[in-house]
Amino acid sequence: MKNENNKIEEEEEEEEEEEEEKEEKENRKDKAAQRPVEDDEAAAARRRRADAGPRLTGRDLVAMSWLSEMRAATLPQLQALLGYIGGVPVSDRRTRQIVIRWEALGLAERRTVWHGKPAAVWLTGSGARLVGIDRWRKPAVGTLQHTLAVSEVRMRLAGPASRKGWMCETQLRKVLPAGEHVPDGAVFTNGRAVAIEMELSPHGRRRVEAAIVSLLSARKGDSARWHRVLYLCGQATLYQVTQVVETLLSPEQRNRVYVRPWP
Repeated sequence: MKNENNKIEEEEEEEEEEEEEKEEKENRKDKAAQRPVEDDEAAAARRRRADAGPRLTGRDLVAMSWLSEMRAATLPQLQALLGYIGGVPVSDRRTRQIVIRWEALGLAERRTVWHGKPAAVWLTGSGARLVGIDRWRKPAVGTLQHTLAVSEVRMRLAGPASRKGWMCETQLRKVLPAGEHVPDGAVFTNGRAVAIEMELSPHGRRRVEAAIVSLLSARKGDSARWHRVLYLCGQATLYQVTQVVETLLSPEQRNRVYVRPWP
């Protein structure tokens, strides 16, 4: 009797083992059938991420258009500009990330030219074409300090939050008559125009005299083109420009010229 019971138990155990093996095989088949689908979905997701890449926003395009007008800007200048365009302050880190995205797209370059000074950013030819500038030449290192200074003047006198208008040198060159001196920029407010001249390096007295006389004598219809002329001078040029204004101009003309140290 005992042997018969043992035999029955052994047969039951064998049947259970066979059932377990059968279930295990079926589970392996189900997993194998699901794996290609999961792999395909994962691969598709990776492709979507790769295709996405860096993208431009409306804020990027506005900032790059501004940069094309000024030719170059420092990271802090771009930080202030991006913050205004977006309506919220932008951190140093976020500003760098945005510029890095421009670089990744081949639209901008960033260089640290002077030790201890903020990096400068300018557009590449592709970046300029993207905002409608067909002919583009990146700023030369020899004039980069002057270019960045003019960008700073615009941020201070006619920044994005200001109601004052601004025309850059390139824009002025297109509208002013041939032979008339073209200032580095111009600020417009309440119907009056102020010519901006940035003098950081000495250019010779005669050149300064010719520029001042041209600006003061320029006409727009029956009135003076420039209501005021603002000279912003470095230490190397402040004395020279001041002397020209005091010795060359009449009292009436001197009242229209402001000479200020920069920075």
